[in-house]
Amino acid sequence: MAEKGDDPQTKALTWDEVSYSNMIQHEALISLLLEKGVITEEEYLDKVRQVTRELQDRQAGQ
Repeated sequence: MAEKGDDPQTKALTWDEVSYSNMIQHEALISLLLEKGVITEEEYLDKVRQVTRELQDRQAGQ
């Protein structure tokens, strides 16, 4: 009989594994958007810069 921790669907993930999975999914999504011409690389990078500034401003204001 398998123990609870042996079931891949109930395996606890580390923060590193979650972070890596999120990074892979993010890269795949951005690649698809760029390949299909939904956004340009410049639009994507501009938005990344904007969101980064907003998050930094929010953290500075705390």
